[in-house]
Order: sequence, then structure tokens, then C-alpha cells
Amino acid sequence: MTPPPSSSRRSTTSSPVKTAPPASITVGICSFAAQPQPRSRSSRERIAANLEGALAEVAQAAAGGADLVLLSEIVAVQNVPDWPKAAEPLDSPVLTAFAREARKRRVWIGVGHVTLEEGKRYNSLVLFDRDGKCQAVYHKTFPTIWELERGIMPGLGAKTVDTELGRIGFALCYDLNFSELRLQYRDQRPDLILFSSFFRGGLQLRWWAYETRAHVAAAIIGPEGGLVNPLGRLIARTDTIMRVAVAPAHLDTAVVHLDYTNVTLDEVRLKYGKEFAFESSEAEGVLLITALGRRCVDDLLQEVGWERADRYFDRARKAREQVLAGRRPVKGPPPFVE
Repeated sequence: MTPPPSSSRRSTTSSPVKTAPPASITVGICSFAAQPQPRSRSSRERIAANLEGALAEVAQAAAGGADLVLLSEIVAVQNVPDWPKAAEPLDSPVLTAFAREARKRRVWIGVGHVTLEEGKRYNSLVLFDRDGKCQAVYHKTFPTIWELERGIMPGLGAKTVDTELGRIGFALCYDLNFSELRLQYRDQRPDLILFSSFFRGGLQLRWWAYETRAHVAAAIIGPEGGLVNPLGRLIARTDTIMRVAVAPAHLDTAVVHLDYTNVTLDEVRLKYGKEFAFESSEAEGVLLITALGRRCVDDLLQEVGWERADRYFDRARKAREQVLAGRRPVKGPPPFVE
């Protein structure tokens, strides 16, 4: 297994120009939780049992048609005492087993594991492609104080990678609490963020999806993992009965503000309703546009003269500065000229 270049450096592996993702991919969310085991069981035995259980859930997700399967944080060592000491290089038996499973099932796999790189321990999220090749390693940017005390090194920030599935970003558990990381992802514009965790995230998870304008797939140890769309709405979830959720994710999306857009919305829906879905979030004053087929969202925006909400907000900032400077604000392009 060949590691990707320099996984601990702060850099994206994305190209400067973002291309439209596929119209739809299918995401599998696994919530494997280790069963209680006798204290006499060795760490090696615990890891073997966890690996078997996690791989069984991967098989279930793949059988459901998943293109990408996500597992939780440190899934294979979750019940190993002092698990930071179990750190392994990328070619370890655990990660090799997941790479082999990705190749066997022809799926992408994102899996949390404790890794060893240049003698340093990291809480990591590793992404394998359909051929079992490692495409990205993300190191947890904000380990907990408990982790830091036990030798886990912090990662250096947001990481995105451009893939056949779209632009993918990563976050692990405690990361969710830190706005600086979320804002890095907002600027890098991933289509999908993979979030592996012990804790469920709740409101923070939905806010990450909303502010980054990305889908967020969340694999949690135990129940209440799921898939959140860019409006912060839960569109699939795991629970104590259905520990594996498989759901389509339409990643070619745009969030636009309802200002001005609402003037031509009915007309646009009549003309493009078979090619795009339109979902309003009136309380927030925004609209989610989703490509359903061959045409991409950017084509629609260009044809009808709409702009993404974040660009609209940037224009509002500039207009404010112009007025404060004693100038008239520059009006936007049609349909934004009143």
C-alpha cells in the first residue's frame, strides 16, 4: 500500500479549479461498536474482533450499492486500553485489511485508525479508493487534551482531495468544536465531508454542513450516524437496529439566497424542474439547487443569472463598504438589477 504524499503537511490535494462532481453517489454509513469483552482478552484479540465486525458492516454497505463506505473513529482499537500506543504505519495489518476489502468490494472506504508517521502518533482518517490505494490521510487537527497527554500529535488543518466521487474533506470527533477548521473547509469548498467520531455532533454537525455548503457523512460509534445535506437536514441515519445506512447523495449542489431569486423561481422551476431539484429553507432565506442528471448546477446558474449565496453575501459586504465610503453601491448583474 503506497501512502499519499506528505500527509502531515498543511496542504490540499485538490486542483485549483473545482469540477462538478457526479450527479449522484451512494454513501454507506457504518456504526460498528465493540461488544463488551472480558478483561483477560489481549489487545490483539480485541483488534481482531473489532476488525471482523467492521468489515462485516462494510460488506453490508457494499451489498446495498454503496460507492463509498465510512467507518468511525479508531474503529479497530476503540476498546483497547491506552489505544494511542497501538499506533501503526499505513502498511499495518489493520489498514491493509481495509485496503483489501475496498479492492474486493470495489468501493471507496474511509476509516479511522491510530497511525504512526515518522515516529509520531496521529488519530487519523484514511481514505482508500476502489483499487485499495490510499488516496488521503487526514490527521485530527484538534485532538482532545487526553489524547495530547498520551502522545497523539495534532494535524495541521483542513485537507481536501479531488476524486472521481467529488471533492472530499475530513474531520474527526473533537474537530467539530473548532470554527477555524470549519472556516478552512468553507473556503476549500468540498462536496462531501467525512466525519468519523465517538460523539454524535448534533447541532454542530448540521451547522458544518450548512456553512461549508457540503454534504456531511457521519460515522459514529453506536447509533445516530447519518448523512446531512447542505441545508443541515438529515437525509439518512443509523440507529440501534439499522447499524448500516445506505443512501444516495446528490453532490452537485448550490445554495442560493432567496433575495431576487424568488422573483424568477416559479419560471425557472417550470423550465428546469426535470433536471434540477429545488428545496427551500425559508427560515434561513436560502434555496438548495441539486443537479439530477447530466447538466451541472453551474450551467443553470449561468443560464438564469443566479449566484451562490456566499457570492451574494460578498457583494453585500462590498456594497456596505461603498456606502460607508460615500459612494453608491454597484448593482449586480441581471436579475439583480431592480
